[in-house]
Amino acid sequence: MFDIRERPNVVERAFLVGACFDRREQQVALDLMEELKELVNTLGIGIVGSEVVFVRETTPRYLLGSGKTAELIEQAKQLGADCIIFDNELSPAQQRAWEADANLCVIDRHEVILDIFNMRARTREARLQVELARLEYSIPRLTRMWAHLDRQGGAAGGAGGGGSAAARG
Repeated sequence: MFDIRERPNVVERAFLVGACFDRREQQVALDLMEELKELVNTLGIGIVGSEVVFVRETTPRYLLGSGKTAELIEQAKQLGADCIIFDNELSPAQQRAWEADANLCVIDRHEVILDIFNMRARTREARLQVELARLEYSIPRLTRMWAHLDRQGGAAGGAGGGGSAAARG
C-alpha cells in the first residue's frame, strides 16, 4: 500500500497521467489533472511532469494501449519520477501490470485521497475509519499477490501416486 509517511523509500517525484476517452471531455480531463496536481502537492510530493492522453479503446491490461504505456513509462523514467499517479481508477491487475513494466510505484487518485485523509486524521475514530477504507481498497489488490505459491505442492505420504516403478517394486 502506498503511504508516503511510513515507507522507507519516500516518494518525492511523481509523474501524473490522465486518460481521456472522449475528445469532447478533454477540458474536463485537463481540469481533473489540475485538481490531481493540487492533491499530490498536498502530500508534499513534487511533480516532474504530467500527461493527459486520449484513449480510443481501453485495454484490459493497461487501460491504455501498450505503445502509449511504454511511451509514458519512458517519459516518467527520463524525468526521474519515483511514482506514476493516475487520475483514472486502475483495476488491481492494471496497477500490477504498470508496476511490473515500469518498475516504479503506480497508484491512482483514490490512493492519493486516502493518504490525504490519513495524514489529516487526528482522532482515534478518524484514523480507524481511514484504515478501514484503506483495507477495503486493498482487498482486491491483494487477491493475486501470492499466486506464485499456487503450484507449490508437497504431498508427503505418496497420495499422488508418483515415483518410479523400481521404488514401487
